[in-house]
Amino acid sequence: MPGFLSGRTRTFYVLFSAGATFIIIGIASAVYTNIPVDVRLSGSIKPGTTDNLTPNMNIGNSANIVITGSKFNVTITDPDRHIIKAERGISIFNYNLVAEKEGQYTITTKNTGNSDLTLNGHAQTKGSVTALTGQMMLIVTGIIVTGLGLRLRNK
Repeated sequence: MPGFLSGRTRTFYVLFSAGATFIIIGIASAVYTNIPVDVRLSGSIKPGTTDNLTPNMNIGNSANIVITGSKFNVTITDPDRHIIKAERGISIFNYNLVAEKEGQYTITTKNTGNSDLTLNGHAQTKGSVTALTGQMMLIVTGIIVTGLGLRLRNK
């Protein structure tokens, strides 16, 4: 039928479009990974359990942590694993963390009491290096698929 693309031309356009889409999504996602977003913290921690929060923060980003309930221990460490704040055997904790170094901070809460703890607050966090690896794989896949389409077109 006149006006329809041949199978080879159609395949070229499909591969080229798919490859370009992978590349665009990968780049957009990689850029977004490096932009901190404010994440709301809310939840509970059962007796005898430990909870770790690990916001990946830029210098100047903040996290506000409010923990209430039965007795607990809390420790906040910087990306170099130096202790910023540590409290033991408390029942109320309110702390505003401002990142002085770029990287992953750790907020560890161990419920040593006999009832649930309530955790509230917010933290500014960005994607991890592991997430960035996924975006790079998407971009490489897009380049390969686009290359296959171009090779098919040149034959």
